Amino acid sequence: MSLRYAVLTLLDIEPGSGYDLKCRFERRVSHFWSASHQQMYRELHKLHQEGLLDCVEQPQEGKPDKKVYSLTGKGRAELRHWVTQPTAPQKIREPFLMRMFAGHHLDRDDLHSALDAQLQLHREVLKNYREQNERVLNSDTALQKRYWLAHKTLLLGIEAEKTWITWLENLRQEADTK
Repeated sequence: MSLRYAVLTLLDIEPGSGYDLKCRFERRVSHFWSASHQQMYRELHKLHQEGLLDCVEQPQEGKPDKKVYSLTGKGRAELRHWVTQPTAPQKIREPFLMRMFAGHHLDRDDLHSALDAQLQLHREVLKNYREQNERVLNSDTALQKRYWLAHKTLLLGIEAEKTWITWLENLRQEADTK
């Protein structure tokens, strides 16, 4: 999947600036997708040039004008077409797993440190996802109903983090016996 469709999807929910979009990425789809500010702004510009987004400049006091993007009819049509296409499963690209694959070079203390650091990261991510889930559960019922599938992606993110934590805890425990 390209960033293109992530941007179209989030702007379909609500128009916004590049900054707004980056915040939405962090709040709503960080459990399965990420993008830098630079990538986001390049994609917004490209989509606007292709006629998939409208852009309205809003004056701001003491700051440059804010560019607010929204989907055009053409953008909605492209998003609708994309959503109907089959999707092949993605392979995992996880640097930590490559480190563990070469883990025979680690001594016991280095292995424990690596596992403990990774455990801490996944616990923090899980905490963040659970907080997002609480916000969803406390949101307007109509929004919950409309975006129930989007919520399911967050629930999958929660389960994935719980799986990572269990795997890492078991690996940590097993490392003590090796």
